[in-house]
Amino acid sequence: MINSMSETMPDAELHLPPEVVQVGRQPILDKNLNVYGYELLYRSISDSQQGFDGDMATARTVLNSFLEFGLHRLVGKHRVFINMTQRFFTEFTSLPVDPHQIVIEVLEDFELTPAVVDGIRKLHQSGYTIALDDYRFEERWIPLLPYCSLIKVEILGLDLEKYVEPINDLLSRGITLLAEKVETREQFETAKRLGFNLFQGYFFAKPQTLSTTRNPGNRSVLLRTIAQINDPNADIEDVAKLIELDPNLSFKLLRVINSAAQGLTRKITSIREAVVFIGLNRLRAWSTLFVMASLDEASPELITTSLVRAEMCRALADEFNSGHPDSGYTIGLLSTLDAMLNQPMEQLLKEIPLADHMIEALGRHTGPFGNELQCAIDLERCHWMSESTKLLPVEQLNTMYVHALERVEEIRGVFSTEDIQEQ
Repeated sequence: MINSMSETMPDAELHLPPEVVQVGRQPILDKNLNVYGYELLYRSISDSQQGFDGDMATARTVLNSFLEFGLHRLVGKHRVFINMTQRFFTEFTSLPVDPHQIVIEVLEDFELTPAVVDGIRKLHQSGYTIALDDYRFEERWIPLLPYCSLIKVEILGLDLEKYVEPINDLLSRGITLLAEKVETREQFETAKRLGFNLFQGYFFAKPQTLSTTRNPGNRSVLLRTIAQINDPNADIEDVAKLIELDPNLSFKLLRVINSAAQGLTRKITSIREAVVFIGLNRLRAWSTLFVMASLDEASPELITTSLVRAEMCRALADEFNSGHPDSGYTIGLLSTLDAMLNQPMEQLLKEIPLADHMIEALGRHTGPFGNELQCAIDLERCHWMSESTKLLPVEQLNTMYVHALERVEEIRGVFSTEDIQEQ
């Protein structure tokens, strides 16, 4: 019996860079909410030990450790954005990595000495993408503009309408603009209208406040299906019959099961066979994922977020013996349903008769599963000092989270989120 999509795949021993205390990633999306890349965020040993040369750790040891560890294990085939300190640009002008995969960020507190400018120029000429971080439209950055392909503007608390002229000047230079700390769909739409092409923030994982037109029948069918799949009173026969009524859902489930499983002498050809092979709880979880992904509003990164939370909740439930791990998995999946349907979670839970422990976790983030869900969300947003992240020693929790990221990248390697969503 398989416990998750990726558990049958080769699982190389996981060793994080010893210089890194905690690590996370934040998605960077394009105008269509497709993933352009991820910013790699981490807290190094220099942040927790006095007297440690943090500048050198960032410039050399941390980056090289991540390259040795394998950036693909954290971000797949996507581009990775990483902050580098000033000293890096004067002492290191080449990197053992494909220039097309990495975006090197120049921090806002740099002193633009001739040596720093020359180092940035050499990296640019070598094919590396240079990005200015936390750009505030100051004239002191003008000498770097010929070498920068990207500029990141932190828009939280900034009235972008006042900067239309300098924004247009940057666009006329062929520079791609990235809006940081985008927290609402309104901010996303404003930045997009003014010429920004890339967006960073968690607006995509929140319900929209904009008025939208929606097919109420589709929403009603979706909620009813999720409710029936996860009905605690439904037995194996009930769930199998429900899934078999939807040929598209049945096809997707059988394809995934046969893709994830290895060493079978024959293919699984029926939903009843699938229940025996993977178990009822796992079948419920995967069915829930496919039903949620059938929505047009379910962007690929929102599905990825659901999967990472699901993997993390499953691992924590297993660690703490707080209940069936697959219940944790389903809770992680359902935690983004409010963003997919643009409805408050409290309202949705009134329409889905889930088990009490799932309602408690999803609605209030309380109870064992709720605490584990909150921990997954805090790690996702790099809130490393929150109360929920004290559940386990930091090294164990960090390794568990990176393993969850790696599992999801493996899942996406078996089949893309477009495959999950295709009708």
